[in-house]
Amino acid sequence: MKTKALLICPGRRPAVALLAESCPLVVAPLLGKSLVEYWIEYFVTLGVREILIAASDRPAQVRALVGDGTRWGLPISVTAEKNELNFEQAIEKHGTHSNVLPEVVVLMDHLPGRPGIHIFQSYAAWFAGLQAWMPRTQAIERIGQCEVQPGIWVGLRARIDPAAQLLAPCWLGDYAWVKGAAVIGPGAILEDGVVVAAGAHVVQSVVGPATFVGTKTRIENSIAHGHTLINWTTNSCLRVPDAFWLSSLSQRLTAIRPEVWPGLMKIENDGVKMRITELGELSADNSIQFRKDIHAAFSPSLSVIEIDLSHTRFVDSCGLATLCGLHRNAATRGISLRLLNPAPNVRQLLELTQVYQLFQIDRAEPAWPGLPKPAIKRLATIPSFIPAH
Repeated sequence: MKTKALLICPGRRPAVALLAESCPLVVAPLLGKSLVEYWIEYFVTLGVREILIAASDRPAQVRALVGDGTRWGLPISVTAEKNELNFEQAIEKHGTHSNVLPEVVVLMDHLPGRPGIHIFQSYAAWFAGLQAWMPRTQAIERIGQCEVQPGIWVGLRARIDPAAQLLAPCWLGDYAWVKGAAVIGPGAILEDGVVVAAGAHVVQSVVGPATFVGTKTRIENSIAHGHTLINWTTNSCLRVPDAFWLSSLSQRLTAIRPEVWPGLMKIENDGVKMRITELGELSADNSIQFRKDIHAAFSPSLSVIEIDLSHTRFVDSCGLATLCGLHRNAATRGISLRLLNPAPNVRQLLELTQVYQLFQIDRAEPAWPGLPKPAIKRLATIPSFIPAH
């Protein structure tokens, strides 16, 4: 009989860094639980009597989740490591001091019984792992979780509007709420507490806990959590600026907007070309003044307007509407409007909302720190997130 197990937590994985923004990978939500919980439950069924967890990434969060093992009926301890241990290091460090080697040593980079799917190799691997694990959740003891139709699992106290469609396979967590005429699936996972508004579509995607999906919003081939949207086919990331499209239900709405002071943009006009630079943001806070300043700078001989977006860190729906309005105004006057070097977040917002089709966009590779480099190479990339018009 197995008596002791050693679980090694994976450290940082650059390929899925966004999954670990707020918690270690083994604590991240995964079909209503976390990876470390699944492994503990697995070893309990094998008769393991004691578990040691070696954690190098935020061990305090791992310890807070598992406690001392009381809820599983066995002692669990979490040790803080400087780096992720390999098997030999783990056995040498945590086995020889008591002269009792762990009988089971596992690197938690996969789900129990799924060793061929290393879920932290890429976002696509993470999504594939969840899809493969979806039927397994029915076999695990979980109060209230049931298969209401073949391939459709619904959690405790979930609310499904009669007009909504659930297409197999799909999985809905506890307290999920799907409103009228929304379509969930195929291949959709809604974690606990997700709210999907009427007319929204979630297809081949995972929506993280306590996330709001707005009316007539379509999420496809993506991992959505709070205001963050990751396309698992391209590894591109978008911080959705408007809460009515996608937002967190557990954070203040101001948390999705980075602290950016609009600042004073610069306008240079030589009579033929107007150039706007140092535009920190374009939002409801400054869009009216932006329009006034631009219109005040118009000249009769103006033929080109260039807006440098390389330092623009935030654009919301008001900002997009302002750009579209400026485009219409310029077109009626025979003026060409160009957007120069949009920052990664702005570039993806233009692409994913298809606003880019209105503009001439000249861009270089971004040098703006702090954002993942987008995998999108061409402006013709099919969007994964499209607010319906």
